[in-house]
Amino acid sequence: MTRPALAALAAFALLAAGCGGNGAAAPPQTKPAATAGNASNKLLLGKTRLQVARIGSLPRASAKASAVALPHGRLMVLGGYAGGRSLDTILAGRPGRLRVVGRLPQPTHDAAAALVGGSVYLFGGGESVSVPSVVRIDQRSGRAAEAPALGEPLSDLGAVAIGRRAYLVGGYTGTQFASAVLRYDARGGTATVARLPHGTRYAGVAALGRTIYVAGGLTTAGATCTVYAVSPGGRVRRVATLPRPEHHAALAALGGRLYLVGGRRVLAIDPASGKVSTAAQLPASLSDPTATAVGASIVVTGGGTNGIWALSQ
Repeated sequence: MTRPALAALAAFALLAAGCGGNGAAAPPQTKPAATAGNASNKLLLGKTRLQVARIGSLPRASAKASAVALPHGRLMVLGGYAGGRSLDTILAGRPGRLRVVGRLPQPTHDAAAALVGGSVYLFGGGESVSVPSVVRIDQRSGRAAEAPALGEPLSDLGAVAIGRRAYLVGGYTGTQFASAVLRYDARGGTATVARLPHGTRYAGVAALGRTIYVAGGLTTAGATCTVYAVSPGGRVRRVATLPRPEHHAALAALGGRLYLVGGRRVLAIDPASGKVSTAAQLPASLSDPTATAVGASIVVTGGGTNGIWALSQ
């Protein structure tokens, strides 16, 4: 998880990933992606715009936190990385007025969270090494307790909830990049429901309906520009191509589209057509922010800053 190693991989990816107008990305496998293979290699401007407004501040500048939307327009932000160390804070409340409501059993960053059955589950992460821990947080009180652990350490992953199930996507086991899409059983254990074409960490992960989307990320060959759709039944298909490789960005779903938040911009992805457009310019360059749909907005936190922003249509 060191920055120099990631930077080297990302630089290699610019030569090898095949993104952009002059790239040689592999042709998509389905009809929607065939459109994407031609159209989305060029950035389509002005199709879907978002308004960006700063609505609050975190207690400190941080990154690598996990976030989940709660009922009644609330948000929970868990852990993170600030000042050279992991955080154990659980922040919750209205997005513009987050406050500390609890503490994690251990400080952590690069974990992933999902709201399942009225409880928030925080999966994996770690401080200096990846860990298999799962923490269950009461979304009303902020009280945290250990839950049945994963079968192996996992950090740098994504998580979504579909129905009353949590699905974990990719990540890093401490020795290798993970390709599995796992279904977590709250009574203990996981089941592999699909595999990505490559082991992938630091991808943007979100659910739209009953489909999981995986945008960009870091593979052993470098950063990638692919966007995959994954069904809980196991089907994996490529649906879009980003204009350039992306990693350490966050993905959220709003109004039938996906929005990838990272760097100085927000990309809108139409999973039906495969088109990708610039949706907004950000006031600061963000790496490892959180992006969570709360009501009619996407709430973005951190990313190396103390900012909380609302992105609205």
